Amino acid sequence: MSDVFFPDAGIALETLEPGKVSRKIRARGGALMMVEVLFETGGIGAEHRHPHEQVTYCLDGEFVFTVDGAEIPVRAGDSLFIPASALHGTLCIAAGRVLDIFTPQREDFLV
Repeated sequence: MSDVFFPDAGIALETLEPGKVSRKIRARGGALMMVEVLFETGGIGAEHRHPHEQVTYCLDGEFVFTVDGAEIPVRAGDSLFIPASALHGTLCIAAGRVLDIFTPQREDFLV
């Protein structure tokens, strides 16, 4: 793997919640990081906050995101912006994947 090309075969799948949630760090560099998160129905991204700005794009499936107390239904093709330090989380309604882009990079994902 190089600093500019990230082939799928070289990317590890990290289990976050066995049988429910996993992720792949798809690409990273400079101040950006792109992460694919795979959810089975009922998978939960627990509410949390971080100092990073985040954009999420729904590749497939159906989710309900909560951002600072507002519930947002999200389906394939939808995107949302999560401001730095906003309390947010998600519940997967129908199995699917989201693409999360962070700035700056989530150094905590690299340990």
